[in-house]
Amino acid sequence: MRILYLFFLLFSFGILFLRAQNNYIPSDSIATPFREGRWLTGLAGTISSNTNKTKSSDKKTITNEFGLNFSTGKFIKGRWLLGGRLNLNRASSSNNVDRTTESLYVGPFSSYYLSKNNRGSLFTTLSMGYVRYREETSFNDLASPITELAEGGGFGTLFGLGYSYVINDQIAFDIGFDLNIFLVDISQEQRPSGTTASENLTVSNTAFTFGFNVILDDFFF
Repeated sequence: MRILYLFFLLFSFGILFLRAQNNYIPSDSIATPFREGRWLTGLAGTISSNTNKTKSSDKKTITNEFGLNFSTGKFIKGRWLLGGRLNLNRASSSNNVDRTTESLYVGPFSSYYLSKNNRGSLFTTLSMGYVRYREETSFNDLASPITELAEGGGFGTLFGLGYSYVINDQIAFDIGFDLNIFLVDISQEQRPSGTTASENLTVSNTAFTFGFNVILDDFFF
C-alpha cells in the first residue's frame, strides 16, 4: 500500500510540474461552466452494503459503509479548482465479531477539469491533509467477551477521478471513484484487561461516489 501511495503522489505532482515547466495553461472559454473566478460548493456521498456467508459454518457477516464529503473552492485560470474538503466515513460489520470504524479527514484539494464543454467534463482530484481514525472491535463468541478500542491521527491522501454533468451553467452532478490512503499512528486498548499498545496503521479504501454541486460567479455572500 505504501508503494501505491507513493506512486499516486509522485504521478500527480509530476503532472503539475510538467505543466508548470511548459507554461501550458489553456485560456478559459466563456462557454465552460468551470471558468476562472467562479466558486463551486458541493456535497457528495458513498454508500455500500455486502453480505459474506461461510458454507461450512453457515455464518453470515453483514457490512454497511457510508461516507459524506463536503468541499468548496474557487476556479483559477485553466479550469483548476483550489479549495478545501471535509470527509466523514463510517463502516460497521456484525457477526461473532462486531467492528465499527470511523474516520474524519480535512485538508486542501486541487481539481482539474479536462474539457471546455458547457455540458460537463472529466475531472481529477488530489488532496492531502489530516485524518482522525477510530475503530472498535467486539469479540462476542468468547467465553468472556473482549472489546478492543483503537484511536489515533495521521496523514491522508485522496485521489479521485470522475465526470461532472452541468445543468444551466450552475448545477452539476458528479459520479466517479475515490482512492483514499491513510497513514495513522494509533493507540490500542483492550477491555476489560486494560492492556495497551501502539501501532502504525495503513488504511486504504476505494469507493464509488455521487455528488451535487452549485457553481456561482460569486460566493454565497
